[in-house]
Amino acid sequence: MAKKISEVSHRATLSDTNILTAIDDMVAKLKYRIEQKGQGAWLSRHEILGILTEEFTEVIDEIHSKGRNRELKQELLDLAVGCIFAVACINQETLDW
Repeated sequence: MAKKISEVSHRATLSDTNILTAIDDMVAKLKYRIEQKGQGAWLSRHEILGILTEEFTEVIDEIHSKGRNRELKQELLDLAVGCIFAVACINQETLDW
């Protein structure tokens, strides 16, 4: 099947299935993280910054390593999980400062 090209950006159009699969992958990674580390809330913006900076640095390192996309996908999922967990902490108003 030929790739659809968006008229605006000239990029392949992602299928709804692939987008939903990415979300499912992130949810599975989030559940794994909770099984590993529990649901203890982060306490500050600085804690969020530290965790997300570490995860983002791992994404950068993986991109620079020119390794396989499988490893890059895992690092991106770790970053996404961190972002979702941070939003959950904000939603629950757990941040002291």
